Amino acid sequence: MQNFLEYYKIKGHVFGECMSSPNTDLMYVNIPKNASSWTKPNLKDWGWEFYNYHTDNLYDKHALVVLRDPVERWLSGIAEYMYLYHGNIDVAHLSKPFFDLVFEKVSFDDHTDLQILFIEGLKKCTFLLCNENYKLNFSNFLKDNGFDNSYQNYENQHVTALDSGRQKFKDIFRLAMNSNKSYQQKIKWYFQKDYELINSVKFYGD
Repeated sequence: MQNFLEYYKIKGHVFGECMSSPNTDLMYVNIPKNASSWTKPNLKDWGWEFYNYHTDNLYDKHALVVLRDPVERWLSGIAEYMYLYHGNIDVAHLSKPFFDLVFEKVSFDDHTDLQILFIEGLKKCTFLLCNENYKLNFSNFLKDNGFDNSYQNYENQHVTALDSGRQKFKDIFRLAMNSNKSYQQKIKWYFQKDYELINSVKFYGD
C-alpha cells in the first residue's frame, strides 16, 4: 500500500518535513515554492534541524506555516517541474492538447499540489503570507519569540524571475491560463481548499 507521506518521495519531498530544535516549542513546516529555500538556511543559523512532524510526533509544537497565493505558487511550481524534468522540450511547438492535459491534471509533484496537504494534523499554527512583506514578517516573528536577527535584509533565494529557464516556462503557462477561462476555472477549482484556508486564517503582520 502506498504510504501517503511518501507520495512524492521520488520527487524529493516527504509530507511532514519541518525544522525545529529540542530547545524550542516552535517548528517551521516546509511547503515547497513558499520561500522555503530562503527560510531554511536562516533557521539553520539557530541550530534548527530537519524533522518530520508526523513520524517524530511533533504535533504539539507551534507551527510556523507559510502560505502563498495558489495560482502564483502553481505557476512557479509548474515552471520548476518543467525545468527539472522536461527542460529540453521544444516550447515553440507546445500544442493545445498538451496544455489541455496539464490544466486537467494540475498537480504533477510536490511543487504543484495543494498546500493543505503539507499541514495535515497540525494543532497550533501561525500563518505568514508569502508576499513582498514575507522577509520582514518572518524576521519580526522570530524576534517576538526570542530569536534576534536581521533576516529582513537578506537576499531572496531561487527566485524564478532570476532564472531564465524557469521564467520561460512560467511565462508560457501564465499566458495559456490567462487566455483560456476553462484553464483558469480548473486551476481555481483544484485549489479551492487552499483558497478556503487562506481566506479563513489571520496572517501574522496583517
